[in-house]
Amino acid sequence: MTIIAGVTQAAPLRARAVSDGVEDVVAEAWGVFAEVQELVRLGIEVAVHVRPGEIQADLVVRREAAHLLPALVAELEHSGITSTPSGYRIAGTMCQGNVALRIIVDSAEVTVEQVEALVAAADIDFGVLAAGAEIPGRAA
Repeated sequence: MTIIAGVTQAAPLRARAVSDGVEDVVAEAWGVFAEVQELVRLGIEVAVHVRPGEIQADLVVRREAAHLLPALVAELEHSGITSTPSGYRIAGTMCQGNVALRIIVDSAEVTVEQVEALVAAADIDFGVLAAGAEIPGRAA
């Protein structure tokens, strides 16, 4: 992989270095593309956004993968769940906080039991918190 040094006045940016860097990123993206296709086959749509200093992954979980929700949420650090007009959104981090992950679930895709397990797996229920409840384990 080509590494482009920081731009300074002593080292002008070369177009070839930039195009090599773009080619390397696109080459790496093909591996991600293959993994995303496999997850779609299993019932999970994935969108990964990589920006300077940030990796954001969004998962949309379909009915055939809904049973995996509690295990997925259990993998998250600092997770929280909130309700949306069409279902639920769970947010948290993974990879020692280096990746922000959002899991989106349409309420029509999950059973009541799966939602209960999902809520139990999250660290904080933001809907309950907004209603004035205290966060368990945190001093007032």
